[in-house]
Amino acid sequence: MNKKLFEKVKGLCKDTGLSEKYLKAITEKMGGSIEDDSTDDEAIESTANLIAEVAKESQGEATRWANKKKPTQTEDEEEEERKRKEEESKRKGKVALDEATEKRLKEMEEKIANYEAKESKEARAKEVVKAMEKHKIPAYLRDRLAKSISDDEDIEDAVSAYKQELITNGLDDEHSGGSKAASEKQIDEAADSLLESITVK
Repeated sequence: MNKKLFEKVKGLCKDTGLSEKYLKAITEKMGGSIEDDSTDDEAIESTANLIAEVAKESQGEATRWANKKKPTQTEDEEEEERKRKEEESKRKGKVALDEATEKRLKEMEEKIANYEAKESKEARAKEVVKAMEKHKIPAYLRDRLAKSISDDEDIEDAVSAYKQELITNGLDDEHSGGSKAASEKQIDEAADSLLESITVK
């Protein structure tokens, strides 16, 4: 293939959008009459023009054939389709965003609920300890009592009622000591009284 011929064809077809590969193939087929080392400018020029015309014609035919394959759309229809696709794309994006946001919100709500429940439990446990200290519940009974107080029960009422039961049943260290002392005093008084009655006789 004559290089000068090929360069001339390329120059004539530069605005057509045809590939270099196609131009090379058509130049080889149609430029066979021009020798590879030929410098005949007139022959090269006329052959290059002929090749360029054929290339442009074949490009036009290819474009027409491709357009026949597609259903023709008016500008309004094209604009409408473009808008529809745009809306659909936005909707898909919004749905995906909404689902992701909703999932994230649920996760955050669960975390907050767990955190609040934990804080509430800890605060309630501290209140129970304070109430037990206030009512001087014996240390060995505190764990058992704490477990017996339900979540909706008033702490102060529960602890004071428990304290009263301990006192009533004589199980309270603070008050049982006093009761014991009182009973020993009564025994001493009873013993003295008995001695007096014996001495008089």
